[in-house]
Amino acid sequence: MGIAQQIDYFFKSTGQTVFIEAEAKESRMRNFIAEYNSRLSENLNIADEGIISLENDANKWGLELRCYFNDRNGFPGGVQITSNRAYRPEYSYRFNDVDVIWDLFNLGYRIGIN
Repeated sequence: MGIAQQIDYFFKSTGQTVFIEAEAKESRMRNFIAEYNSRLSENLNIADEGIISLENDANKWGLELRCYFNDRNGFPGGVQITSNRAYRPEYSYRFNDVDVIWDLFNLGYRIGIN
C-alpha cells in the first residue's frame, strides 16, 4: 500500500475532516487548475475556496499543495507533518507534498473540504 493509500485509510478510520488547498502565482495556478480539471473531470476555478492565487511578482516558486487536519495520532510515516499556526487555524496540522496530494486527488479527495 502506498503512502497516499495509508493516509486515506488513516483519515477514514479517524473520521476526520481534511482540507486541501493550492497556492501559487496566478500564472502557475491557472496551469494547475487546467490540469486538475482535465485529470479529475472537475470544474475548479481560481475564485474557489482552497485556491490561493498570488500576484505574479510574489516571492514564490512553483505550486504548493497543503493538506490540513486535526488528529495526527497514528498518522503514517513518510510525510513530514508540521504544526499549523499560520494558515487555516481551525486545523492543527498540515503536510505539503505535491505528489502525495495528487495521489489523494486520484483517490477521490478534492481541493476544499473532504
